[in-house]
Amino acid sequence: MRTVTVQLRGPWRPGPWQEPLPITAVEREVDAPAGVTPIRWVLLTDWPCESYEQARRVIGTYTRRWLIEEYHKALKSGTGIEQSQLTTAARITVLLGILAVVAVRLLDLKLLAATQPDAPVAADDLPAGMLLILETMYGRPAGGWTNRTALVAIAKLGGFLARKAHGNPGWQILWRGWDKLILLVQGYHLATRQRCG
Repeated sequence: MRTVTVQLRGPWRPGPWQEPLPITAVEREVDAPAGVTPIRWVLLTDWPCESYEQARRVIGTYTRRWLIEEYHKALKSGTGIEQSQLTTAARITVLLGILAVVAVRLLDLKLLAATQPDAPVAADDLPAGMLLILETMYGRPAGGWTNRTALVAIAKLGGFLARKAHGNPGWQILWRGWDKLILLVQGYHLATRQRCG
């Protein structure tokens, strides 16, 4: 691994020139077995890279890029935030504040279903009311509610067929299922409140 600080010239444009931008290039070459082309990363950053630990921080952050991209997919593909037709930054910010929380929650469910598929669903992840609705619609899974069975049940609400050849549910189906589940939970709470009152 090695680093070097360079000055990037600003692009030409009419009017004043953009000042040169100091940037650090972090280069890492991964050892590979014989006969395999090694991976070579060149990352550009404005973070300090004066020590080995600082350079490793840049590389460690970059390795989490796929998780950030999955989060953006959850927001863009799932919620359709770009099609919201809101016209002011303030309104978009409010909507984003709500949808960002749901995106993180669904990303968490998806990651748990991938990394701990057979672990029981935590009460914080899906409250009992949600599981009751899913159980009423699809029956209780043979092994109880696990991260994988809960995710598949939510996706089924969104139109997922849950066939082996179909793989994992995509973001649009997962969002449609979540949206429907939230409406069903609200209806359940309204119905039980009316009976109690």
